[in-house]
Amino acid sequence: MLSVGLLLLPLASLALPAAAVERDLAYAAYQTGHYRRALTEALKRIEADSSDAAAMTLVGELYRQGLGVPPNQKIATEWYERAAARGDINATYALAIALLDDAGGRRDTARAGTLLRQAAAAGNAAANYNLALALLATGQPEDDARAVASLEIAAKGGIGDAMYALGTLAKQGRGLPRSDVVAAEWMAKAVQTGNIPAEVEYAIMLFNGAGVARDETAAAKLFLRAAGKGNPIAQNRIARLYQIGRGIPPDSIEAAAWHLAARARGLDDPALDQLFDRLTPEQQGRAARLAASRIEGAALTSP
Repeated sequence: MLSVGLLLLPLASLALPAAAVERDLAYAAYQTGHYRRALTEALKRIEADSSDAAAMTLVGELYRQGLGVPPNQKIATEWYERAAARGDINATYALAIALLDDAGGRRDTARAGTLLRQAAAAGNAAANYNLALALLATGQPEDDARAVASLEIAAKGGIGDAMYALGTLAKQGRGLPRSDVVAAEWMAKAVQTGNIPAEVEYAIMLFNGAGVARDETAAAKLFLRAAGKGNPIAQNRIARLYQIGRGIPPDSIEAAAWHLAARARGLDDPALDQLFDRLTPEQQGRAARLAASRIEGAALTSP
């Protein structure tokens, strides 16, 4: 299933001019977490040059995320507006998203759509990803093909969700020829970005040998990684693998612990319930403690 949420990347992930990375004190402070200094330096630049759109975008981002200042979507939107008017494509994209958010007090879906298409046409990766989601939502074949083109631009920009989406579309044969091989290639790329749904999907493909050489051990490692991040499907799959000893040595305690973690997220499995019931009270206690620690660990590390 494809994600349908809008994606607004932090400024550190957006494409900025090389000069901004090499000599921009404001941006350097932002990257290193010195947000108040970043705001001070950005405002100095704007005072010195009222057309400094990149500095305006940075100020907007600081207010949007509440970094070094209280979060204020209205002020963020105003700064994005000023930067977009001066041609900053990152601000154009950020403004489009802001105009879709009631918190900014200036919701304007028509203008947001225009700005989103403008940013996408200029090559902004996140804008292309969100434009692709909008195109896929129409259900029209011609829009599916256009969505694939936008997703490819987003994927080149390093957006793991776009890579996962391309893998999903390749499996479905939607917007591009159906191919498990192409799907596996995109899923593998998305895995490298830490995309959790892709980790689960690619693990399934590895386990079944769909579009990629079968490798149950590699599949188990991926399931285990995604399970540790709190994904209930991965938790259920790794529990099953521990139960039967496929790709990983059999371990009833581990199977029960991961099953309890998945069940806590609403994913039932009667066969694993039976496995848990067959354990001794001491084993059940060990499994329950393991599950509790993993549930807490996933909650603490989730974005």
